[in-house]
Amino acid sequence: MSMLLLNILRQACKTFDQSNKASFNTNFPTLKQLTELLTYFDIQFEPQEFETLFKKPGRAPCTYVHILENDVVSMSVFVMREGYTMPLHDHPCMHGLLRGIYGKLKVQSYTKQPLKPNEPLYDPKALEVCVKANEPKFVSSSTECATLTPTERNYHEITAVGGVAAFFDILSPPYDADIPIYGSRRCNFYRVVEPKPISAIGDDAGFSEKPSSLCLQRIPTPRSYYCDTAEASEQVLNYTYLFTDEEYS
Repeated sequence: MSMLLLNILRQACKTFDQSNKASFNTNFPTLKQLTELLTYFDIQFEPQEFETLFKKPGRAPCTYVHILENDVVSMSVFVMREGYTMPLHDHPCMHGLLRGIYGKLKVQSYTKQPLKPNEPLYDPKALEVCVKANEPKFVSSSTECATLTPTERNYHEITAVGGVAAFFDILSPPYDADIPIYGSRRCNFYRVVEPKPISAIGDDAGFSEKPSSLCLQRIPTPRSYYCDTAEASEQVLNYTYLFTDEEYS
């Protein structure tokens, strides 16, 4: 196993550590570049493992592999059955990188559209969110990462296209970390609903009725979303232990 995963761990914490905030615009592209070199080999998977995973009876449609989580960042791998869609969900005030490591994934993202000046990025009580749909992005080991920021592509759903697919996920801050003023970050799920028309001011005034942005409506966690878990390899865990020792030594 190469040192690449360890270097990604180091760069992620360097990038998202608030003490390095002034260097974020330099550090984030470096993290993205490193992450785009990652392969399933670097996290000790073999192709046949992906292909045989869902042949076992009773398997969940998605398997979660924990890599690392601390106060700054979380990293994990998700393996998805062919045709499965991870339901539309949010990332409150978070940055993220999604690296395809096996198969092909379709990422449909949405960006929040403020309805009034100085509207906060996140409202934990909002049951509906006005958004615009971004162009779908197809992600694989031969493409760049899909990314999200606190203001762009912050809502998405992910579909495994044409076979089993897997991705490496970096999120910062992690879910459950505090958002100042609002409290703990929660993962909320949504469905797309028909846009509500903007009322016409009057034809004689030169205005006509036109659709607003799309609307995402918050829903309970879909029953279709449940995961089995799998352990990372001993070598991967050794690298995360080494990184943790560096952080706290």
